[in-house]
Amino acid sequence: MRPGFIWAVVVKEARDLLSNRLLLGAVVFPAMIFAAIPIGIVAFIQANDLDPNQLGQIGSYLELFPDLPPKLAAQGFIVLNFLAYFLLIPAMVPMAIATQSIIGEKTARSLEPQLATPMEVSELIVGKAVAAAVPAVLATWSVFLLYGIVNGLIADPVLTRLIFNPPWLVAMVTLVPLICLLSVLLGIIVSARVNDARTAQQIGGFIVIPVIAVAIAGFFSGQASFTMEQVLIGDVVVAALVAFAVAIGSWIFDREQILTRLA
Repeated sequence: MRPGFIWAVVVKEARDLLSNRLLLGAVVFPAMIFAAIPIGIVAFIQANDLDPNQLGQIGSYLELFPDLPPKLAAQGFIVLNFLAYFLLIPAMVPMAIATQSIIGEKTARSLEPQLATPMEVSELIVGKAVAAAVPAVLATWSVFLLYGIVNGLIADPVLTRLIFNPPWLVAMVTLVPLICLLSVLLGIIVSARVNDARTAQQIGGFIVIPVIAVAIAGFFSGQASFTMEQVLIGDVVVAALVAFAVAIGSWIFDREQILTRLA
């Protein structure tokens, strides 16, 4: 792959994205919603007297935080457990950008000039994937930073330290970008075969199901957060899937067929 061609695609896609305020809103708004729910729960617990006997299922998990009082332990469990949903942001948000990148250009007939250049299909796919993933990664990182700070301000700085734990800091730096890239690549692959953005998003949306399953399994297992080993295993698995998606995308993304349909 030639970095110059990839960078040209990234610049072009970034210019298109910055001119589409609605699409930019679709990047930021879901991330804010995911963070607002647990913050609201923490604020509610902080504003009310907490009876450990009325905590239900959460009450059985307070032993995970033996050094914290019941109220703070409950808040700690909430903020840590909801961290898993930060993996949904990079899985869901970039899908809209990725599908619009291909299908929107098919409709506008602006994809044909790109395919007619000496650029390789893999370079086009990687360039579009990076351009769509970067906004979602930045949104996830920004909301994660606010999530840790705001919860600490509402309740206690202990919550900030719990959120900014080593496994999740590594997950933010490595796993989140990889999930973004995988989501975008799958969106691009699907978009290359369909002509409706909503259909492409619905098909590509199935990739969030495993992430949701991981989040739910973590809650019911009583594990408040991921371990470093789990994060590193996730990195390896998702990285392998990204490489596989690039290879499949280069094969499925039939340059001649798309040019023929556009003609």
